[in-house]
Amino acid sequence: MRGFPPIQIFLLCLTFVVLAVPLSHLTGTVSHAKAAPVKVEESPSVKSLVRLRYAHKPVTLSVKIADKELIAEIGGSPIELQTTLPSPNDGVDVFVKASWAEGTPDTSITLELEPDGLATRSATRWSSSESLDEVITFEWK
Repeated sequence: MRGFPPIQIFLLCLTFVVLAVPLSHLTGTVSHAKAAPVKVEESPSVKSLVRLRYAHKPVTLSVKIADKELIAEIGGSPIELQTTLPSPNDGVDVFVKASWAEGTPDTSITLELEPDGLATRSATRWSSSESLDEVITFEWK
């Protein structure tokens, strides 16, 4: 025994309408409020004193912060210079590369950063086989 086709079509359409009403309310209500503009704050740069100490004078020395070379010439220890640090709140990576003359024993380099308004941070790295190539990260929390 088969059902009456017009009634079956009517029940099918009624089912779709009953399901379509809640679905349209769930997916169709869109608020037309404008999104708040995203504020992009520039990272404030901070003036800082950089101090570099070493026991044995290196033959080559390179100290970089944000692809900016800080050392123009190698002088006596300590070397002090002023620079600007890019956003010390995110941490600062300092790239130190040095080499010493043959026969120089393992030696150390101490790097200090003293940004305006923040605590001084210091790090010491030891050379091995007459060279040093380090990335030193300083963080202020």
